[in-house]
Amino acid sequence: MIWGEHVHKAFEDRMADGVVLPPDLRVHEPILQTLEQLPGEQFTERKIALNRRLEPCGFFANDVWFRGVIDYTKVDDDHAVIVDYKTGRAHSKFQQLQLFALHTFILYPEVHSVEARFYWTKTSQWSDEMYRRHETSAMWARFVPDLKQYSEAFKMGVWQKRQSGLCNGWCPVTDCEFWKPRRK
Repeated sequence: MIWGEHVHKAFEDRMADGVVLPPDLRVHEPILQTLEQLPGEQFTERKIALNRRLEPCGFFANDVWFRGVIDYTKVDDDHAVIVDYKTGRAHSKFQQLQLFALHTFILYPEVHSVEARFYWTKTSQWSDEMYRRHETSAMWARFVPDLKQYSEAFKMGVWQKRQSGLCNGWCPVTDCEFWKPRRK
């Protein structure tokens, strides 16, 4: 986690303010230059939120339903690029980036395509998916089963046990079979 915070802060400072990357991260400079040279308006470490009506709202608004932080965004006319820097092992779970793309479509009605990219800092490689505005209904539909389950769990106060990265000392439910103490 400390390493991830170091990388994110250094990348944010570099992209937002032109601060030179520390020596241990300079290998990533060409990638950041490539992102910087994309056309459009740039945002770094952008906190985003939606309420239940799928309207943008404040990150800590009383009616917030979804929140996230997009590491890097470029919006240019009808196209946007969103990037999530990843310091762990590569995976192909794009749900987070799908939600970020959906938020981008809501915030920018003129945007018709969002290129959503993971940048894997360990290997300096990319994985990406392209999302198009006309696909938003299908994209939201992918989340409906989970949303129904979460809604029911809130009503009943009963939560399904599910293994995730939060099991490693972050989840407060310490009697769960998946819980482990935080790694040091």
